[in-house]
Amino acid sequence: MKIASLPNNEAERLVALKKYDILDTEPDAALDAMVQLASYICQTPIAAISLIDENRQWFKAISGLDAKETHRDVAFCAHAILQDETMIVRDALEDERFFDNPLVTADPDIRFYAGVPLATVEGLHLGTLCVIDRVPRDLSQAQLDAVNVLAKNIMAHLDLRASHKLAREHINDLQISAIIFDSASEAIVVTDADNLIVTVNPAFTNMTGYTYHDVVGKNPSLLSSGRQSKEFYQVMWQSLNITGHWDGELWNIRKNGQEYAEWLSINVIFNTDGSKRLYVAIFSDITEKKKADELIWKQANYDHLTQLPNRSLFRDRLEQEIKMSHRLSQSAALLFIDLDHFKAVNDTLGHDAGDVLLVQAAGRISQCVREADTVARMGGDEFTVILSQLSDTKHAGKVAQNIIEQLSQPFIIGGATLNISASIGIAFYPQNGKSVEQLLKNADKSMYAAKAAGRGRFNYFTADPVS
Repeated sequence: MKIASLPNNEAERLVALKKYDILDTEPDAALDAMVQLASYICQTPIAAISLIDENRQWFKAISGLDAKETHRDVAFCAHAILQDETMIVRDALEDERFFDNPLVTADPDIRFYAGVPLATVEGLHLGTLCVIDRVPRDLSQAQLDAVNVLAKNIMAHLDLRASHKLAREHINDLQISAIIFDSASEAIVVTDADNLIVTVNPAFTNMTGYTYHDVVGKNPSLLSSGRQSKEFYQVMWQSLNITGHWDGELWNIRKNGQEYAEWLSINVIFNTDGSKRLYVAIFSDITEKKKADELIWKQANYDHLTQLPNRSLFRDRLEQEIKMSHRLSQSAALLFIDLDHFKAVNDTLGHDAGDVLLVQAAGRISQCVREADTVARMGGDEFTVILSQLSDTKHAGKVAQNIIEQLSQPFIIGGATLNISASIGIAFYPQNGKSVEQLLKNADKSMYAAKAAGRGRFNYFTADPVS
């Protein structure tokens, strides 16, 4: 086993890690969620946020493994912080650094590892976001990109946490240091007991566009975007009245009318008699973080080629449809669609033409269904359609026939006229199955029966689908 050398900036790195005051702290729900998302995107059983101090690696968040820390000598992450790019170990048994590492030869039996350094703005690596598997494997470029975005979001969260902690430490009964108040990167708003603005800092003006003179004496509701409900604010004020504190995410609006997302923390400052004196609000603009989170979610749930829901989101949608149909005592239908003769397109014109055809086919299928229905790409040339809340099961046959007719129309791609057809299998909930697996299996069987009967047609599931 090869023990990782110390980074050249080890002393500075340890000082930075200490400043974040994150070691041996309680779990953080946001970081736990990011680790679970990394595991889900990469389809690995284990993912973790690992921080490297003098003698150990400590897990701030971990999914799939019951562990708090390990010795630094055996930590893969101790090697990963030595480089700027993602460290990938496809098979630890074939890597001279790790083949005899106890984490490889015994539980948790690591074979695959990918670790993205968690870097401060100064370039100091505090630890890694890592994903781990017990079998050799690779990650796709999309998965690598998503994990790198997640690592940046983790550091943004740690920076925000540290900034909020620093600001709160300098707010004590409104004896705010003028230097901190004026130079803080987070917006700070102070209101009186009636929630009228007393003062704001320069970061508030930079973030919202409102100056001190625009807002003094006014209610902070002038920032409201209208996105949050009355119930949202009722819960906020209930927390402030009971605990003296609230934090959360909301959307507000700048002076120029532009909406932005913010993470807001509010603390109540009390008089000596227990009455409220002031409210101190600190908030940061997290709009870009929200966009990055949405991008990661889309990459995990939508097919990159057709922009349709992928297999994972399809299963979730079908599971929800089954629950709703059961609750409302209604039927639902699953259509399993396979494009006939698609392989010939790839073989003769190439995969680029095949991709264009798949995109156009996805569009034609989507035009045949209602907005409440779901069209998904399962992979290759296979699509599915979930028809919800069916009052008449004959509707499924009409939709299937329409899809077949639309897909039988010529496709014009790169000057060439292409003709395909579609074979469709139909299974109903609850008649042909009461679970995702049963409905998929039976719709798939029916689709193959349609192919066997000559293609370009649909087939309802029966106990003997060939009939």
